[in-house]
Amino acid sequence: MIIKSAEFVMSNTDYTSCPQDGKPEYAFIGRSNVGKSSLINMLTNRKGLAMTSSTPGKTMLINHFLINDQW
Repeated sequence: MIIKSAEFVMSNTDYTSCPQDGKPEYAFIGRSNVGKSSLINMLTNRKGLAMTSSTPGKTMLINHFLINDQW
């Protein structure tokens, strides 16, 4: 897939608040501080799209990004 557009949409604390529009979804799940946000930034070629930190456990929410007008 060629990524043409990428944008941050919203953050949620609960999966019931996640968008329910039927678009395909992909999840990056893993231990703290292993590079999930950095991977999103690398795949989209956008350094600040997903916030990164050297402190483990900074991402405490479900973050939603719209990639090529898809979730």
